[in-house]
Amino acid sequence: MASFFESELSKSLLVLAMAGTLAACGGSDSNSDNDNDDHSDEEHHDDEHAHTGGRLIYSVSDDSGLNMYDQTAEEADAFSTDVVTTSATGATLVLAKSGLTAAMLDNGAVSIVDSGLEHLAEEDGHTHEVSSEATTLTSGITMVVATHEYFSAFDGMASTVIDAEDGTAVTAPSSDAYPTLALTGGHFLTFTNGIDGAIDLEVVEANGDSLETPVTLSCASGGITTSAQTEHLTQVLCGNDTLLTLIAEEGETETEFYTDSDAEAGFDSLTATFSENDVIAAWNSTTGAITLTNAHGDHPHSTDVTENVDAESILAVTPVGDHDTEVLGVLAGDGVFTALFYTVEDESVTVESKDTFIINSEATWTSADKLLAGATAFLAVNTEANELYYMDAHDGSDYHVHGSAIANEDLASVSSAVFAFAGGEHEHEDEEGEEHDHEE
Repeated sequence: MASFFESELSKSLLVLAMAGTLAACGGSDSNSDNDNDDHSDEEHHDDEHAHTGGRLIYSVSDDSGLNMYDQTAEEADAFSTDVVTTSATGATLVLAKSGLTAAMLDNGAVSIVDSGLEHLAEEDGHTHEVSSEATTLTSGITMVVATHEYFSAFDGMASTVIDAEDGTAVTAPSSDAYPTLALTGGHFLTFTNGIDGAIDLEVVEANGDSLETPVTLSCASGGITTSAQTEHLTQVLCGNDTLLTLIAEEGETETEFYTDSDAEAGFDSLTATFSENDVIAAWNSTTGAITLTNAHGDHPHSTDVTENVDAESILAVTPVGDHDTEVLGVLAGDGVFTALFYTVEDESVTVESKDTFIINSEATWTSADKLLAGATAFLAVNTEANELYYMDAHDGSDYHVHGSAIANEDLASVSSAVFAFAGGEHEHEDEEGEEHDHEE
């Protein structure tokens, strides 16, 4: 985790040069005084990393439209309102796996929001305005989830799978209990209401046919709480506390599926990482328990990492978007942020080190606050303080709040938010430099 990790994380410094809102590093407390800006360093990063950055796109509960904080813009233009019009307040946003588009659920209708960042990471990187395109799903939708390169929309009785880039419907089976999920190898996972409140899950072909050897799971009661997916690992949390696991193992000619069920798992949330090792975090918001599970062949391996976080409660768990950077951010109820550096060794997940600090000791943190991530950095939003905090690691340093907090009055009423970014999937070249040595 030495030269490559540093070189990727240092890209986040472009925010200083382009947005102009962050001063020199102010340590772990966002209220501390900042040192004088190092202009030569800023100019260096401006020249070297002129095509990175992200856009925080969000809805608010007291007004219609989507607003934006744009890291690629000048300071005076960083915040803007109504970049996309909506018919209602508090539209729901779901970020695509690519990090470039989002599904917007607005008063029952689904649109695709284009962040305008598709060409940002190119050699002649540039941005476009945020835009939205309506889909054929114009009413009645109550839930949207991201699933591989698609979104799956659910209206309470049936689901429709659409392309995450342009919103066109794709051939996929419907589900009447939860949005259909896409799987590796062109298969899908359906959710069907069963007997006595049970929900039956089955791996099927795109036309809805069962596999030659049927692959099924079941939530006996309580419905579906949530789900999470990596390329080969899918986990579904049932309302009765059962955690279902489905592993897709690609063979030379076909994909094999394996199932696992853990009764009384003790979690209420799931977060998928972008790790190539197929890692999903299962966590409990009220107890602070957190486990990392990876797929290994035909069975899952789970590692309890609760002691590495040491939180009485958890508000959010968020991974960075770079596939080669295995860092998981955890926001505790007391405002403590932990960056967990993990790896998969000897078939299971191991936490190598961590960075821990208080984001803002004077703010109160609640479930209304947000923790989002770009390719290698994190962004936290505190609604009480009307502030957002950019957290990165660079030049051999630990993760920290970079510079001062960024304030804007409409952050107090943030309803739903996504942090769109470019560069989630790209090739890397190792560079020589200082090692980033994380101490526990």
